[in-house]
Amino acid sequence: MVKLAVEQAIIQALKELEESGDIVVTTTIPSLVAAKINTAVQAVSPNLLTQEEFSAVKNAVNVTWSGFHLDDWDFQTHIGLTREQLKDTLNKMGKTE
Repeated sequence: MVKLAVEQAIIQALKELEESGDIVVTTTIPSLVAAKINTAVQAVSPNLLTQEEFSAVKNAVNVTWSGFHLDDWDFQTHIGLTREQLKDTLNKMGKTE
């Protein structure tokens, strides 16, 4: 199963809190806890991007901000997704044509 970017961040935060002694995680499967928290977060702030999609959006913003133009053959190398995959990702984020 592909992990959503928010779930990955929640899992990392749980690990850091446990390592610092702030909380004790009593399950051997922290992804179940993260999934439950993620569901609650989505109720107020939907985030349906995978880690790969989230990274591609950040890469696209960086490339655009830097003023680079990417040819089709070089796009996926720098962004991490094809143009079509990035378009689908932007649609998930609420982009309208």
